[in-house]
Amino acid sequence: MKAALRLGLIYWAVLLLVFALGHRNQVEKEANARLERELQALEAQKAALVMEKWRLLRPERLLAWAEEEGFVPMSLGRWSR
Repeated sequence: MKAALRLGLIYWAVLLLVFALGHRNQVEKEANARLERELQALEAQKAALVMEKWRLLRPERLLAWAEEEGFVPMSLGRWSR
């Protein structure tokens, strides 16, 4: 009878350990999936910012901005009186 109780206790302890490890694994898997989604969103945001930077720093856009702000292009300023 003692052996049966001991084996039953060991069985329940192992079962509890397997349950706890499985639960921990599921929680970590969900956290990793969430972090992957955040990483993909950040990469998409980074790509959008790079495209916006490229659009704003094109030479014709930069020239238009400089003229709006009152700057004179060097090629014109050099010969102005």
